[in-house]
Amino acid sequence: MGKIREKVKARRAKKKNLNITQQNLEESRDEILSKGKKFKYPFQYAKHRVVIYTIGIAIVAFASFIGVGWYQLYKAQNTGEVMFRFTKVLRLPVAEIDGHSVLYSDYLMLYRGSITSIERQQGKMDDSNEEVKSRKSFYKRQALNDAEMYTYVLEELKNRNLTVSASEIDEVIDSHKSINGEKRSDEAFEGIVRENFGLSMSEYRRLVMFSLAKKKLSVEIDEEANKAADQVEETLRANNNDFAKAVDALKNNDLISYEPASNAVEASNLDGGRAEMAMKLEKKGDVSERFVSKNGDGYYYVRLVSKEDGKVSYETIAVRFSKVDANVQKLRDEGKVQEKIEIQVEESDGETSTESPDAK
Repeated sequence: MGKIREKVKARRAKKKNLNITQQNLEESRDEILSKGKKFKYPFQYAKHRVVIYTIGIAIVAFASFIGVGWYQLYKAQNTGEVMFRFTKVLRLPVAEIDGHSVLYSDYLMLYRGSITSIERQQGKMDDSNEEVKSRKSFYKRQALNDAEMYTYVLEELKNRNLTVSASEIDEVIDSHKSINGEKRSDEAFEGIVRENFGLSMSEYRRLVMFSLAKKKLSVEIDEEANKAADQVEETLRANNNDFAKAVDALKNNDLISYEPASNAVEASNLDGGRAEMAMKLEKKGDVSERFVSKNGDGYYYVRLVSKEDGKVSYETIAVRFSKVDANVQKLRDEGKVQEKIEIQVEESDGETSTESPDAK
């Protein structure tokens, strides 16, 4: 019996020691974890602060970037490449016409296209020269006027469910690529556009779209030009297609003008498509049908004077479009054109004016 009791006591002691050991392990583990939290949670708090600081710095940097960009555009009127790309990304307004935003990027595209073309022909302009500054102000004023007008045109086309298709733009650009029957490659033409206008092909396509849009809207809404063209055709029939007599009979209509026979030119001559149309006529004295000039300024009629050796000479009667410009001027007079930049332009008397045309 004694040996049995000793064995039972030994087993109980062993079990007790085992329980103490497990308890010690659990206590030790809890103690280690508790101490670890002292290091873990401060690190989490620090990480949160880093995230907050990073977001704050990013917000401040972005706000500063926007602030500098705003100053460069609306105060300094920076027209450089960086600001041009900046306006294309953010689509900032430079003005409003009849409640519609005029894109700053369109204004800069028109201005930069003009200046690049002029500098290519006449040399780099010296910004320190007062006369150069005055000329640049004139081109800025012209570009802003055009940007406002084209914005009006696009909105009016949209209201009439009319658009300029990609195929129409492609047709015009294809004609631009060809000279004397030789067509340039896409790469060569892109280089010419970049060199002569400082624009990409997508920007050049937008310029072409603007021109086509104004042409399409003019044909749609210019009732006076349409009536004048009808009068021209009626008078030509009554005067045996004599251009000079017809225009003399219509001399009281300011929309109608006459241009006497030109020197012989090739069909590719840059004249709004008149030489090209004259080349299609068969014999001397033939008169073309009414057609819209390629630059969109009005209707043309041409009368063939001569055609030989791949060149033509022709007379011209033109009927000028005026409705779009008149509508835009009316919006200016009514105070419906609001501009966000101020452009100083030299008046004819030599004084400087900060007024835009809509203020007059």
